[in-house]
Amino acid sequence: MSQSPLSQATDDRLSSMLFQGEEVEEELSVDGARIAVTTHRVLVFTPNGEGRRFDHEDRPNVLDASVETVGRDAYASWGAKSAVYGAVLLGGGVLLTASGVLERLDAATPSEGAPDAGLGQFMGILPDAFGMFATGCLVGGGVLLVAAAALAAVYVSSRSKELVIERAGRDPMRVPLRNDDGEQVARRLRTALGTASKPSND
Repeated sequence: MSQSPLSQATDDRLSSMLFQGEEVEEELSVDGARIAVTTHRVLVFTPNGEGRRFDHEDRPNVLDASVETVGRDAYASWGAKSAVYGAVLLGGGVLLTASGVLERLDAATPSEGAPDAGLGQFMGILPDAFGMFATGCLVGGGVLLVAAAALAAVYVSSRSKELVIERAGRDPMRVPLRNDDGEQVARRLRTALGTASKPSND
């Protein structure tokens, strides 16, 4: 993080966006982004960002500044669902295999000379059908648990820190952080704006 007055900045694109009579009270640079607190607004300029490169908000509407750890929630959701379904399938397969149901069905199969041939054929199919079902549960449950672990790893790798500038009635302004000075930047912004501090969310 560094402080560089607009009058000395090599990139004057942010200064060109000031209103007439608007003056900068605090300016910060963090990870390629520039944040300025003026007499009227909070300006955020992220020339290398993926979203909007310039955003601003009138000072009365800015509520707070904090650091949040964010990730792709979809990966976490899919991973949790995969883990639950995998545990259910794996548990069901283990229960069927260990309960002895398959052996009892096999023992209860009528002999070929039984009077009811149709019932005999049906009872003969049951052990194989339940065996395939138990195997499918074990394999499917294992695959889902492996997928859940992979999704959890992807979610953890996608987590990153952002400087979040909250504002009333609109989505917050977000600045990606790669260094560990985000808390200091947030604290300086809160001091400049006169807002109460909030703990960061990990």
